[in-house]
Amino acid sequence: MRIFLMALLVFYFINAKAQSIPVNTGSNFKASDAKIFLDHHNKVRAEVGVGKLAWSSSLSNYAQSWANELADKKCKMKHSKCVDANGRILGENIFWGSSSAVYGTLDASKSWYEEKAYYNGKPIGENRGKMIGHYTQMVWKSTREVGAGVAYCPSGAIIVVASYHPAGNIVGSVPY
Repeated sequence: MRIFLMALLVFYFINAKAQSIPVNTGSNFKASDAKIFLDHHNKVRAEVGVGKLAWSSSLSNYAQSWANELADKKCKMKHSKCVDANGRILGENIFWGSSSAVYGTLDASKSWYEEKAYYNGKPIGENRGKMIGHYTQMVWKSTREVGAGVAYCPSGAIIVVASYHPAGNIVGSVPY
């Protein structure tokens, strides 16, 4: 019985730590919004039986820099080089919402999740033109960390960038 209780406590603290968000998120995300964003990602991942993601302040810093650059360029959407200062290749999801009064940071995660309806279980590259890459990056089984940034365009639009490590969406592989 003691071993069971000890194992239960260890499991609890490991999972509690994985869900913790530092006050300084590494980006313009408030800690409360980062927790909601991370919780949504982990709920989506649990649906397909893959492990939880941890919040990364360094990935958030990278995502924030790119979100700022996109906002400075009148919200013209394009992916970054997806390589951080340590040379790690990153996965990346980008969201644009026409008005920050209507859309928030969680809407980014929810919109990426909506692509699940188009994912057919086949390896990446065989989905025949349906947009699925945001969803499959969210649930990529070997991805362990996520960080996100948010910026606002002069028009009032919102941009959310999420960076993932290790990167997913490997052509010829399945996410889970």
